[in-house]
Amino acid sequence: MRRLALICLLFVSPLYAILLHAQSTFPTNEGERVKYNAYIEMPRAYISGISVLLKEGNVIKGSLFNEFGITALDFTYDPKRQKVKLHNVIKMMDKWYIRRVIRKDIAKMMICLQKGETQYVNEKRHINYHFIPIENEATK
Repeated sequence: MRRLALICLLFVSPLYAILLHAQSTFPTNEGERVKYNAYIEMPRAYISGISVLLKEGNVIKGSLFNEFGITALDFTYDPKRQKVKLHNVIKMMDKWYIRRVIRKDIAKMMICLQKGETQYVNEKRHINYHFIPIENEATK
């Protein structure tokens, strides 16, 4: 009986820690900031860099910066309505049809992040979104 309890404890505690860590990767408290290594892979191009999400009031404000510090996207996400509003998009993606796809996909990515998932794939457009959490110094 002790062995069974010990085996259960050994297998369940790492799984619980992973689930607990996965849920803490989305800002839930006012002023909380979460950083991600972000990769958006498209058939002909990709964007990679760092994404920062900040909880401010009832919305999540987000930005995606590339390796050179250039802002690729600025957006706000309303968790209640599950809607994204794009504020700033780099020139090569600033077309109405591209903005519409990005807006819908970022909203779905935010839903995935709330669930603790780090990837969303748009099957129709063949776009992969990977948001891998960066551990803060305070959480180490």
